[in-house]
Amino acid sequence: MPARYLLLPGRHHLVTAFQVRHLERLLAEHPDSVVVWAITSANHGGTQRNPIGGARRLGLVEAVTTADRLPSLTFLIANRQPKPDFAHYVVEEIRTQTGGAVTMTAENTLVACSTPAVIADYERLGFPVDTVELGAGPEGADATRPWDVVERIVTGGLADPGVVGAIHPVALEHYQRYGLADTIQQVYADPLIDSDDGDITVTRDYASYRAAFEDNAWRKVGEFAHLVRAGRIVDVGCATGQTIKLLSERPELFESDFYGVEVARPLVEICQQRLANGEFGHANVYIHQRNIMQTRLFEPSSLDTVITMALTHEIESYLGREALLEFCARVHAMLRPGGVWINYDVVGPDDGDELVLARFPTDDGAATGELAELSTRARFERFAHDFRRKEGDQIAWRSVMVDDDEHVELRRADLYDFLAKKDYLASWYSEAHERFCFFSPADWVELLEAGGFVCTRETRPIQNPWLIENRFAPAAQVFRRGPDGVLVPDEWSWTNVLLVAEKPTE
Repeated sequence: MPARYLLLPGRHHLVTAFQVRHLERLLAEHPDSVVVWAITSANHGGTQRNPIGGARRLGLVEAVTTADRLPSLTFLIANRQPKPDFAHYVVEEIRTQTGGAVTMTAENTLVACSTPAVIADYERLGFPVDTVELGAGPEGADATRPWDVVERIVTGGLADPGVVGAIHPVALEHYQRYGLADTIQQVYADPLIDSDDGDITVTRDYASYRAAFEDNAWRKVGEFAHLVRAGRIVDVGCATGQTIKLLSERPELFESDFYGVEVARPLVEICQQRLANGEFGHANVYIHQRNIMQTRLFEPSSLDTVITMALTHEIESYLGREALLEFCARVHAMLRPGGVWINYDVVGPDDGDELVLARFPTDDGAATGELAELSTRARFERFAHDFRRKEGDQIAWRSVMVDDDEHVELRRADLYDFLAKKDYLASWYSEAHERFCFFSPADWVELLEAGGFVCTRETRPIQNPWLIENRFAPAAQVFRRGPDGVLVPDEWSWTNVLLVAEKPTE
């Protein structure tokens, strides 16, 4: 019985010449049928799994089907967590989008798909399946699946013979017109993305991260809002956009353009949803999913203010010192003379290499077991083991007895790294990868001024009293050895630094 619909579920980052020939054959076998292109993960883009956004993919499919006069309907299908009923979800989503006008059933639809797992999903629902490239006979010598062609673009670009021989000519023109090959290669070259779905780290709990960031943003922004120069304002690592929202409410910045740059897809989606909800009011706000180390979004000497909050320690932790130095140079280059870089981040104590003695409680939890069950002393040992283990620069420490009490001897900077992170259990391995205490405030000033900035008098270390009182003090008593060897209480250091660095006008 001829099918009414030929359903092509897939991400459709590319259309091949073989696909079109195969569809033309199926249409001849099923007269008066229409091809239904279900473009899945349509709300994702800029990731290794979905380097091209859904709207651009839809345009590509429409261009090909129009040029070859394929009777087609295209539908954007939002991403969802993997579930065995995804086939049902696609069919029902299309039925809902069309108000029931396109209702696909096992009786009126032939599914065209070459992905075994997806084939199995539709077969479980009783749909007949044409396996496209998998079932290609001798006439399918060029039956390369679209995603395999995309992977060849990653390594060889559009000039790769395997790409030229497989891609549909209209799809090739679309790629050339919009620079899609460059987009794909940039996404795959991005060293900050360590998961194919666009996250900086697969171990981060973004719900907790968002709550913590937004709860603290109002306090941090209050420290520097009056220092922001109106004009073109860029928040690099903008997270949920909360900093931009708070600044956009200030009358003196009403005429400014705000740019949010964020690499992590889950956070970009939050920003875009807030933008759609009107949470930024009438402000001119633009959100970009980019690693600013990989692309040049802004011309030299074109920005009035660059803001970074809790970003520079991530560059140091994930990309290394050379990348951090390059980032500082890029900020300097993008700023106009007289422009300002405002950097608010965690910071290490002075004399971070000096050895201190810490006495951790052992009676506030267990000696072994799950993280949440451990005493502070036992949790420290776990942290010392896990901290930057892949990099090979774990914490060095030893147990020291003083007046029958056990103390842990370690670098002051390592102690503060532990105290700052010990309570983030949901994202433990992410936190254990990131180094907070690589610079003291004085180190930062020296670095920036060597790079051509002038740090203003608003630059200062900041101590968060709540953290000291509620997180640090209950977890450790800290001492240093006095001249005579007697233990002397070590004063609590600061927790953050506010760096206000101007680019000189001359």
